[in-house]
Amino acid sequence: MKYQDQKQIQSQNEEQFEILDVRGAAELLHCSPSHVSNILNGKIPNLPPIPHVPAGRLRLIRKDALIEWFKAQEAASLETAAKC
Repeated sequence: MKYQDQKQIQSQNEEQFEILDVRGAAELLHCSPSHVSNILNGKIPNLPPIPHVPAGRLRLIRKDALIEWFKAQEAASLETAAKC
């Protein structure tokens, strides 16, 4: 295997296990940290909480889990729009 291929695989593995805090998730979603906190706490109607691990006051979110959650919400939104 070429060195460049190995580096690409390593980079993909690192991204898969990247951990975000509320601010990092907010940056990725282009919204405020308080809005992400509201989603995590289940305070947004018709929107399931983002999968996360509470660590005291810190809430840890895997980047790939956040992306999968977003894709699921996008698919649900498209299904709802198709029914209208």
